[in-house]
Amino acid sequence: RPFLSAKPSSSSSSSHRRAVFAPIPKVSQIALINEPMVTGTSAVDALSPLGRGQNMLLVGQSGTGKRGVAIDAVAAQVRAGDKGVKCVYALTSTNARDRKEALRRLEEAGVLDEIVVVSARDNVEGSESGDEVGSAEAVAVAAAACAVGESFALSSGADSLVIVDDIDRHKALWDWTTRVLVDVYGVDAVVKDDREGGASSEMRGYYSALIQRAGKFNKAKGGGSVTLMMLSNIPGRGGDDEETVFQPEDFDGASQKVKDRIAILVKSKIPLTPVNLRKIQIPVPSASESECDRLLALQHADDLISMTDGQIWLDETLKAGGRRPPLDPQRSITRVGVGADTNSRADAPALRGLIGGLRFELAQAADILKRAVSADLTKAERKQLIKRDAWLLALHQETGRARSLSESVVSLLAASIGQLDDVIEKGGTAGTELGMG
Repeated sequence: RPFLSAKPSSSSSSSHRRAVFAPIPKVSQIALINEPMVTGTSAVDALSPLGRGQNMLLVGQSGTGKRGVAIDAVAAQVRAGDKGVKCVYALTSTNARDRKEALRRLEEAGVLDEIVVVSARDNVEGSESGDEVGSAEAVAVAAAACAVGESFALSSGADSLVIVDDIDRHKALWDWTTRVLVDVYGVDAVVKDDREGGASSEMRGYYSALIQRAGKFNKAKGGGSVTLMMLSNIPGRGGDDEETVFQPEDFDGASQKVKDRIAILVKSKIPLTPVNLRKIQIPVPSASESECDRLLALQHADDLISMTDGQIWLDETLKAGGRRPPLDPQRSITRVGVGADTNSRADAPALRGLIGGLRFELAQAADILKRAVSADLTKAERKQLIKRDAWLLALHQETGRARSLSESVVSLLAASIGQLDDVIEKGGTAGTELGMG
């Protein structure tokens, strides 16, 4: 039974009703996505732009700042006032403390009274069948939030932004229903992909009922849009198996190349722990249950990515290195507007000319850092690394400091024309006092 909280608005139509589990828009009802939804986070707007009517997955390990990015996106819309985007925030957590913390952060950002919040009314944790009830309630909360966003779009032609924080409970409900099918009808009642944790066509249909509710409606349907940002958590590289020390014989089934590298580690007296193995990209042996769970969760994230219009990937390693936000430019992308034969675009025209080669430049610099030590760098490579650090300085942004489009343009323009190079050469990299000055 979702709980809805909203500030009364004269601009909304109280007579417009929308089914919680409304069908996804038909192809005949939608138009091309061609207007950006500026999120207020420069790294997102530059590297994984969000278009009005697009769905986007915001994925990362716990503590990487997913909720902060989402709330900043809401703040960026609220800042525009009555002409801005209508925002709906869905809190699917069954944990009362987590919901309270999310509401606190929305209030701290100054947006709580300006948006619609949909959340679970009761805390079902600890009750009989609590997990199943909680996951079903989470699905209802997300669907109700989409219905509110659709109501704005269809009743008044408004653009709406729906944040689903988060969609992890959807998988819990799917797994539970799968177990029920097996218990009642036997294992043959469930397709092989579902039994093995994969994404069957049935599971894709289940998620599409939420994901595909995003869309840009055509003029006949009012011209509004529903933009959907869904948060999803993936397990970190930590875990209760991180202290495990493997033996050389655990790698008997590996390739000779891996065995040779293991021999070098043993000779150097470096323990064969999961942490050390991952540092040099040696696969961890089929090990612990927690590692298997982690791999299944990553597989599920990949399945979700394949269903969405793009993903913003936040990485714990980048966060530990001081990156804010810790957005991975190689794994974050939008699929709207990709290809030369489409008129659809998600990015802001003001940014388009500035960051055309940004992703490639960051990838080149990352490759240089992997294969070279400082003494071996050529003059051209040093220049590339300075340019990379200038870009990262321009993109550096703490949570709670949403930028306007013009602020992002100025910051990225300074990096693109070399105005930040002197700061970098003096040690003013992203996150340092000199860099922020």
